[in-house]
Amino acid sequence: MSHERFTTSREVYHRIRWDPRFDAREFVIGYDAHSGEMEEVPFAAFVPDGEIPWHRVWYFRRGHDRVWDRKSRTDLLSALASSPAEPPASPGSPLTGEAPAFTPLPAYQFDSHEASWCEAVSVGTPGTGLLPSVEELTVVTFNVLFDLHEAEQIDTPRRIPAALSLLRAADADIIALQEVTEPFLRALMETPWIREHYFLSEGPGAATVTPYGQLLLSRLPFASLSQCVFSRDKRVIAGEFRLKGSTLWVATPHLTSHRAHAPGHSRAAQLRALTGWANALGTRGPNAPDVVLAGDFNFSEDSAEADTFTSHGFTDAWPLLRPGEPGYTFDPERNALATVMTTSGRRQRLDRVLVRSPSGRLTPRAVTLFGEAPLPAPQAPSGGPLFTSDHFGVKCVLHLGETRSPAVSRALLAAPVHESAVVLIPPEAQWGPIQSLRAKHDRNHQRWMPHVTLLYPFVPEEHFLEAEALIVEALRPFEPFQVTLTGFSFFEQHASVTAWLQPEEHPRGALKSLQAALEAALPQCDEQGRKSEQGFTPHLSVGQFPRSGPLDIRQKLLSWEQDWQPLSFEAQEICLISRRGNGPFEVRRRISLGGARRALSGSRVTLHDALSAREGWESDEAHRARHQAVKRLGEVCSRLGLELYPYGSFLMGTSSGGSDVDAVVTGPAHLSREDFAHTLIQALSQEEASEGARFIADAAIPLVKLSLGGVPFDVSYASRPEGVAPCPPAELLARHGERLDLAGFRSLTGWADTDALLERVGRGDTELERFRALLRAVKTWAKARGVYSHALGYLGGFSWAVLTAWACLRAPPDSSRTEEQLLAYFFEMFAAWPWPLPVTLTPGTARYLPEGKRDQMPVVAPALPPRNTARNVSRSTLRVLREELARASEALRQARRDGTEEAWETLFAPVDGSGQTAQVVVSVEATSHEDRQVAAGWILGHLTALVYRLEGDRRLFLRPFPPSQSEGPFHIGLSAQGPDAQEALSRHPGAFLQRTLDEFRESFHAWSHRPPGASLSVQLAAG
Repeated sequence: MSHERFTTSREVYHRIRWDPRFDAREFVIGYDAHSGEMEEVPFAAFVPDGEIPWHRVWYFRRGHDRVWDRKSRTDLLSALASSPAEPPASPGSPLTGEAPAFTPLPAYQFDSHEASWCEAVSVGTPGTGLLPSVEELTVVTFNVLFDLHEAEQIDTPRRIPAALSLLRAADADIIALQEVTEPFLRALMETPWIREHYFLSEGPGAATVTPYGQLLLSRLPFASLSQCVFSRDKRVIAGEFRLKGSTLWVATPHLTSHRAHAPGHSRAAQLRALTGWANALGTRGPNAPDVVLAGDFNFSEDSAEADTFTSHGFTDAWPLLRPGEPGYTFDPERNALATVMTTSGRRQRLDRVLVRSPSGRLTPRAVTLFGEAPLPAPQAPSGGPLFTSDHFGVKCVLHLGETRSPAVSRALLAAPVHESAVVLIPPEAQWGPIQSLRAKHDRNHQRWMPHVTLLYPFVPEEHFLEAEALIVEALRPFEPFQVTLTGFSFFEQHASVTAWLQPEEHPRGALKSLQAALEAALPQCDEQGRKSEQGFTPHLSVGQFPRSGPLDIRQKLLSWEQDWQPLSFEAQEICLISRRGNGPFEVRRRISLGGARRALSGSRVTLHDALSAREGWESDEAHRARHQAVKRLGEVCSRLGLELYPYGSFLMGTSSGGSDVDAVVTGPAHLSREDFAHTLIQALSQEEASEGARFIADAAIPLVKLSLGGVPFDVSYASRPEGVAPCPPAELLARHGERLDLAGFRSLTGWADTDALLERVGRGDTELERFRALLRAVKTWAKARGVYSHALGYLGGFSWAVLTAWACLRAPPDSSRTEEQLLAYFFEMFAAWPWPLPVTLTPGTARYLPEGKRDQMPVVAPALPPRNTARNVSRSTLRVLREELARASEALRQARRDGTEEAWETLFAPVDGSGQTAQVVVSVEATSHEDRQVAAGWILGHLTALVYRLEGDRRLFLRPFPPSQSEGPFHIGLSAQGPDAQEALSRHPGAFLQRTLDEFRESFHAWSHRPPGASLSVQLAAG
């Protein structure tokens, strides 16, 4: 009889939940329902240690297979974990061990003497040399669609010649192809223009395209070729080119699609290998190579995987050069082959050209699609038009220029926005007659100052410093010149006419030459030069009026000219201007002609400059992605008969990069919280770019954590009482609040607090922008100084928002006109605040009475009932907050007085944890990253309890520091005061300090949900 131990249902559950090789959404749990029959529940909806005890769990099923069965003592989980997710790789491919490696490949060229394809000699070997200098490279990527599936519907014999014709018309220097089969390769190799002009990454053996794969073709000879094999069908082909003065790598990936088993896990491994390889080539300095990735990435615009490449320095050419255009390369609405092949029906931009140029040499100049038209008759075998492929191709023109600094390179890769411009502004002393006209006729006279537009749209304001360096160089040849605003002319639009003053320059053509130089320096900002066939037209707009006949227009302008006296001035500088929120455009930088430059108010550094130099605030692209993700989640909820209400930083418009979207969902009375979680998770499993959805049932407010399009969400649920129809949260709370369960009531008050705060601040553009600007500065400071964390015992995001709103409402107008003045008021007021006097925003919460040690720093939520949002602040962390606010008040006073970069650095300097008398170091060990994350969550949830316990010794003061990584280790600074301070810090086994730390460790190991094998270390170390 075997005495081998059988794995328990609890162990199986936690292994499926936390082992990254498993997708929990694929599993179902069978249990004894006491009804004489087995019932099933989706894995994600099962609540461990809940209503269904472990002994009633009888099996785990994936698909049709039971992978664990109590009755038959079947346990296939270990075998399942080791089985491949994709077809096995060919022998010898480096798939075992760690990340797949890149291995060498030969290149091939056609030998006309031998009349065959032979291995080519690599450039860079003895007897060769560097390639000649080139200024432009055209790169094409095209998924040509293999015919291993649906062959009878896609007519490959007709499509191959059509694909070759498209590629010839593209006239590309480098061609990246995906889903190439051996017949397609043979057709390529037999084509005369391919034989004459191109090197290939594969030859007659066809090893890398059997049954299908990728292919690189290049007019330039390869210095080297390599491949990284992920599976039989998935690989990356990478080619190296040694150009004069630089090295270029071009790689073509074809990542795993959503049709494959566990696509997220496979693609994650592929992304790690691809970005790891690119980073190993070098990421910094003028000698770091340029890298182009051109291929089928198999994820859409809103996927988190797109951010992976952005974080590694890659720029996507399409949104850079075609902002606002979807650029769908897989479009079932336009392409009949895509309609046949799609499983979701979604239009997506799967094919991309990504560029990384640490030296700034390589910049995208143009990008287009090709293959968008169907082939001529006859129709496809399935009926309807036949396309060359189910994908459209992408063609990108790259410019190879001089080496530039990384910062300048970022400006060249920044997509233009309509909130900034480069303009020529007449001297303010001469604005009078211009503004008199504009006040009567120009609807934009309050938004824009009088100006001649040179570049618009322009790069975002955060890139002004980098753009300035480029403009300074462009303006060196230009000396100041005379401009005279003489007469009037006009542009005709569809229904209106724009009247403008005509600038005459001396020397003639100076403005056009100036604009052309600026456009050459920042080529993506070329809209003014391509508005009409005549190119750039210098003008100063003064008004708009309804369109009429040309004679009527000229008579109107002639009447203006009778009262107009020509204005002359010397053009000495151009200005970089921007608008923030819905405010007017303001000058941010002035750059003198002849190459000199100066910031506004000389070289003085402002608060805005200091904030712009710091990353972390949400970019425009991330802002759009966040709103799109919220919209998608709302649509999912709507299909389920539910209503989604986001709140917190999202509703306030103050999200920072990587922050969660907090939201509450309301639903009918019959839908329990567990059923809601199960229903939502099941619906999300059908959504692309949805990851990690799981129900946290044992949280203070149970919630579903999920990621959609790379945006993380925390979603709680409130069910409406019986008989209550769908209604907004405010009405639900006001009319039925007493009938809500506690968790539902708390969920809805999160939304109500945000709504009440915005109502108190004011919903006008001016009030909101003022609030957001101050909160941005406060958040940046608080995060740098390590006091932006409710879990660590400081203030969370909403508490800081309440304090910010209070300052905006109470600051005297005369002493808070600028952001710097308002921030100074904030620090001065709260550095001297007589805590525990509550900070409140509304009359209904003004009577809040502090009581007990959890009300050290009452920052009261604005919605009823009154609640302290800062209940984690302790005796020690209150002292830290007071000290930091006082320090900030003094540092800001110094920065405003000196206006130097060093002074602002002092205000926002990251907190330094050294110098503490002693430190408690809490760290966790676990077998997997996921287990460490879970354990770290427990630590964060219990850290304030440890602080409160240690504060039982009144001699001790503690300062928790934010961990450098989410999984720790966690550091708490310790100091003691009084005549027997050293005794308070004693490490003896029976001492209070050591005993408390031991109890904390023991409580972790007694935790019922502790990941198997996870252990906690709590050490007392010298400072």
